[in-house]
Amino acid sequence: MSDTGDGWCYRPFKPVLQPFPLMPASQTHPHLKDGTYQLITSGKELESALRWCSPSGGKSLEQSPIFGLDCETTGLDPHIHTIRLIQLAVPDQPVMLIDLPQIAPCDRHPLQQLLSSPVLKITHNGKFDWQFLAQAGLQPAPPFFDTQLAYRVLTAGLKTILSLQTLAQKLLNIELDKTQQVSDWSKPLTSKQLQYAALDAAILLKLYPILIKKLERSHLLKIAQLEFHCMPAVAQMELNGMLLDLSRWKSLGAKLESDRDAALQQLSQLRIAGNAQMSLLPEMTDTINPNSPQQVLAALQVLGMPVNSTNQKELVPLAKQYPVIRALLDYRHLSKITATFADSLPKHIHPVTARIHPTYYQLGARSGRFSCRNPPLQTIPRDAAARTCFVAAPGYQIVQADYSQIELRIVARLSGDAQMQRAYRKGEDLHRLTAALVTGNAIDAVSEEDRRLAKAINFGLIYGMGAAKLQSYAEMKYGVTLSLEEAKAFRKRFFEAYTGVAEWHETIKRSYIRGTKESRTLAGRRRRWADKPRLAELLNHPVQGLNADITKLALVKLNKVLTETGAKLICTVHDEILLECPVVEAKHISYLLRRCMVAAARKFLRPIPVVVDIKVSSSWGGDEA
Repeated sequence: MSDTGDGWCYRPFKPVLQPFPLMPASQTHPHLKDGTYQLITSGKELESALRWCSPSGGKSLEQSPIFGLDCETTGLDPHIHTIRLIQLAVPDQPVMLIDLPQIAPCDRHPLQQLLSSPVLKITHNGKFDWQFLAQAGLQPAPPFFDTQLAYRVLTAGLKTILSLQTLAQKLLNIELDKTQQVSDWSKPLTSKQLQYAALDAAILLKLYPILIKKLERSHLLKIAQLEFHCMPAVAQMELNGMLLDLSRWKSLGAKLESDRDAALQQLSQLRIAGNAQMSLLPEMTDTINPNSPQQVLAALQVLGMPVNSTNQKELVPLAKQYPVIRALLDYRHLSKITATFADSLPKHIHPVTARIHPTYYQLGARSGRFSCRNPPLQTIPRDAAARTCFVAAPGYQIVQADYSQIELRIVARLSGDAQMQRAYRKGEDLHRLTAALVTGNAIDAVSEEDRRLAKAINFGLIYGMGAAKLQSYAEMKYGVTLSLEEAKAFRKRFFEAYTGVAEWHETIKRSYIRGTKESRTLAGRRRRWADKPRLAELLNHPVQGLNADITKLALVKLNKVLTETGAKLICTVHDEILLECPVVEAKHISYLLRRCMVAAARKFLRPIPVVVDIKVSSSWGGDEA
């Protein structure tokens, strides 16, 4: 595994900044002499086209240091649908449109050589093209430049549309007609389809130099390159998917429904004082629907409870005092889990692979972290009962790794807090240390409840929570009940103990007062705001954004070393990475995974030690192998 020594584990490509003239949209005649495109329908045509040089002196595809790459497919699912056209655009040449079904597999070798060459490949949403090309046995190799990812890096934090149509309009003042995008690509190709396909590839060459210059001016080129190098790992992760044990999941779903119904039954037995006809069971006449915030608020106020809203933040601190609120919260939680996962997750099992293939968005969160949809695996409950349903295939095991307290270690690095850094260098448990510091107990007398309290304090206060929010967060997240006075006292003691964190917060506050609308991570990732941000957002980005940088760098490193093993990347959740590998390789894969993750984090966190927890099991839930 190579390393440049400057924080990245790949050799950043040198931008190619020669001008790329874009053919006028009016040049639409489907013949080579018109300079628009050349349709390739045989292996012989493909071989000669890849070596042909234009009379004007333009370089052939084999000689060019760069080309635009796009695909048109018969659908959106790489496990079911196939490539119809591959478009290759080189400066000063017609776009080559390769009608892939017409090219015999034995004649595709020159194309595979080109796609696996070190030529810079310009794509838009390259993850999509990578997956289809990989499925066709034409897996492209780095380097890549993805115009969609580049534009997202530039605009991170702002509301933007990332379509090629939008980029062409905003950056080139060109209106792209995308009506052919949803046409039937399995039938004989029309001239409109061919013109559309050619322009989609050619316009990438025009966008590239503009985006390169913007990235360089904004000092974002290295972050963009990190995203480009991460893209194949994400594409492969989606293709790999995860295996769901349907029988386990159905059993869990039945239990969740039973628990939900029990919570609802508990609500039905709680009569509102002074009105025996009213209850919180929706099936009864003149009753209150627990899914209606207005009805629930009115009922709670009739009961004399001090609430002005039914949002979780306000109800959680009252849950231990009022059983009806506890039952209501339990009902809501179980209803949401049942609706979101128990009922819908089996619908995502793929008919061909029998696995679940969620869609990952590399820059789905404003911080730069991943988001995940269809289904949202990143929001699967963390309890073992749910995660144990995701299993390894027969003969395989799941190797899962996560960074230990990565966000707190990042804060220790950013703030330079002496006490935090000393604790991590000595291998101490920071949660136990915080518990001792805020409660006044000796560190060896800290109880498990004290430690849960400290987790709430550590993870809450690094992002600037006030006392009231800390009180709610401790109850909701860790089941620790605090009075407002206790929350205020613990907050005060935390910042007295960790003076470096307090000073770091003050530095961020000063930029907040000055009205800053930009924040960066140690790696240079930028987040922007259209309006004045909240202070918590300014505190959040340097931490969670660097967390994203570290995890993505780990994926890049990992993707390099997994090619020679039987392991495959199957999931990532914030600072957690999951692999599936043959049982006989589990020990070696665990070593590689830890090595890559530690190396990625060390680049930014020195002198803070990095700890990665590894678990090998037959499921995501961690039942030991």
